[in-house]
Amino acid sequence: MTVIDELLVYLDDGTVRLLEECATALPGRTKQTLSSTLGRLTGKGWVTTTRDRTRGVNTYIITQSGSDTVTRTLAHLKIADDQQWDERWFFVLFNIPERHRKHRDVLRNRLSAVGCGRIQNSLWVTARNIQFELSDLLEDERIARAVTIVKPVLTPADAQALAAAFEWDWEQPNVLYQQFIENAQLYLKRKEHSVLGAKLLVYNYAKLLQRDPKFPTFLEPKEYLRSKAHAQYERIRPYCYEN
Repeated sequence: MTVIDELLVYLDDGTVRLLEECATALPGRTKQTLSSTLGRLTGKGWVTTTRDRTRGVNTYIITQSGSDTVTRTLAHLKIADDQQWDERWFFVLFNIPERHRKHRDVLRNRLSAVGCGRIQNSLWVTARNIQFELSDLLEDERIARAVTIVKPVLTPADAQALAAAFEWDWEQPNVLYQQFIENAQLYLKRKEHSVLGAKLLVYNYAKLLQRDPKFPTFLEPKEYLRSKAHAQYERIRPYCYEN
């Protein structure tokens, strides 16, 4: 995960924090890195920085926008569960003219980032309803009027054909799932299980799911590790809560 992710998870409890506290909680990051990243998060509107003139230090607290970012990522934990799948696929068709190429590229980049694979240049698909990941883009009329979203239920044969035609690099996410599994196993072997450590692992898994097409398990490659990663996530999740 990035330092941005780590700080958002740490601050998501809504507590006002000092830089020193952030550095103690995230010992793998230098104060300089944390300070500059907190500045970037403030610029994004995800963190509020306040100067405490009495103590001569800055304090940091997550904003609603920052908390919404965390919540949106964690939402992939629920929709990726096969038991939650309503068997509806999520197709995005668009016809954005060349004069709006910038907006077309933004849309394609977003689709790729949230687990949609290309069937054709202007037809992308994923197995779960990720419309909440596109809502900000669809507020732009130039994009919204050129986009059609369809959520069909496919026959088993059509689903198999779609999976076969799906353009996706399954190897890279598998490497990341393997890393997550190993980190999860190390965490579970410890005598002490920190709440923050569990939250960081869960968020890491959610970030991986965010970029995953989240096919039902029977349509994924046999060697794909998402199911094994999910099993580790379910073991870690209880540690996210204070005893």
